[in-house]
Formats: sequence, C-alpha cells, structure tokens
Amino acid sequence: MRKTIPLRVGEVLTANVKRHLGPKRVLIILKGHLLVAEPERTVAPGEPITVQVLSIFPRIHLRHLALEDAAETPPETPLPLDLQT
Repeated sequence: MRKTIPLRVGEVLTANVKRHLGPKRVLIILKGHLLVAEPERTVAPGEPITVQVLSIFPRIHLRHLALEDAAETPPETPLPLDLQT
C-alpha cells in the first residue's frame, strides 16, 4: 500500500533534487517523500526547485515554477515548465 503525500491542488512547495536517474528522470524529495519526476528543464542534484501542485489524482502533477513565478503568477496562468511525477 502506498503512503499518500498530504498535498493540495494549487499549493506551492519547495522540492529538492536528490539525483539523476536517467537523461529525463530525477529523484526529488517533496514533503519528506522520494518521488521520481520528469522535469522539462534541466535540474541539478542538490538544487531546490519551486513547484505548484496541479493535480494529485490519478498521478501527482507538478508545475516547476521560476522563483519570480511563485510570487507573482496567479495559478490559472499557464506556465511552460511541467514536472510530472
């Protein structure tokens, strides 16, 4: 049985990139949980990334935000960087 991560749609969080798993997959830590993610932009191990929760079912879908986007962009504005877990 999988443990659920307490996430809310629209929530903005910081995840940490743990390591690369392949050319397009990374391991991230989000709220203390390890997740495999497929970022659309290059991220480095150890890099903190700001993400916004877009959906939690059937899969967690996160949007990778630039720092200025996290503070200034309303949730309904489409952003080009998606991070799917």
